[in-house]
Amino acid sequence: MITEDFAAYAARLRIGYSTSIPADQLQAMLESFMSGLAMDCLEAGTRLIGHIKCLVETGDEIIACSVTDHDARVRCRGKFEAPRSEVDLIVNVLQYGLRKKDLVRIVANCGKRSFVSHVSLSIEDLEIEEKQLIQLG
Repeated sequence: MITEDFAAYAARLRIGYSTSIPADQLQAMLESFMSGLAMDCLEAGTRLIGHIKCLVETGDEIIACSVTDHDARVRCRGKFEAPRSEVDLIVNVLQYGLRKKDLVRIVANCGKRSFVSHVSLSIEDLEIEEKQLIQLG
């Protein structure tokens, strides 16, 4: 069910630190980011969360987290196993009630707030707009 008030946002966040951050602190920051996204969306006027998901993939580690309800409870498969000085994650937000520009602002603000002590934070919009239609037959 996609209605007029549906908006989606996909982004890559690259977070850098001057030194390695312990794995348990990174996990707490990731979960705080995900929960914060849900709460910020709800406070801004989201009426229904389709899903908020993220994926962190580096080397042998794959961490997938999601929030799918108004309780903002984060569920993760996998966790950080080693300290890191860089985190690269992809986040995908599907919801009803806010516009994409609201989601862009919320993701940026929540990233800055959740990944404390970062020395760099970049956000890349991953939405792809098709310039040409593919014609079959």
